[in-house]
Amino acid sequence: MKKDLYIDFDSTIVNADKAICKMYNERYSDYEDFVPAQWEKHSNWAYKGVCPLIHRHEDDPIQVIKDYFGDKDFFKYLEFYDDAKRVIGRLVEKYNVIICTSAFPMNASKKVLWIEEHLPEVDEIIILINKSGNGYGKERVAMMEEDSIFIDDHPKNLRSTKASEKYLFKFKETDYNEYDGNIVSSWKEIESILL
Repeated sequence: MKKDLYIDFDSTIVNADKAICKMYNERYSDYEDFVPAQWEKHSNWAYKGVCPLIHRHEDDPIQVIKDYFGDKDFFKYLEFYDDAKRVIGRLVEKYNVIICTSAFPMNASKKVLWIEEHLPEVDEIIILINKSGNGYGKERVAMMEEDSIFIDDHPKNLRSTKASEKYLFKFKETDYNEYDGNIVSSWKEIESILL
């Protein structure tokens, strides 16, 4: 019997920061004080440092960021992290791969359709919708199956479950990803550990 392997989606399988910054650069490039957002420098969920014009010119910048995650352009610009698609294709042979992701109501169905199109080999998707939009809530999925494994980019999500083996996907430093457990920084590293 295959072990269950739970994998987060945004900023774990796909580079959400790159898509958000590309949208910002297109939408604010005509502003006088525009400086192109560099996704590599993103370190705060609200994108304050790399997308400052949202915070300077919008009445509700957090809502603007939430709306970006549900925008058709977000899914158009979404890219896998290097080797993620290939490694997931191999992982499904050994594990019961389950994508477990938080969503906002306006992006949940688009996220499922994107996963279905780009990762058809993954048979199970768990979407957790929290309308408050705080992005947490994975404790609802206990992950108590024997020897279950969980990979996520947010320590709070990892700490909230009972998965027996947990890995923080830490592609780069942020103000929220300090973790004292297992850390991986690439899909090649995940491949070497799990395969």
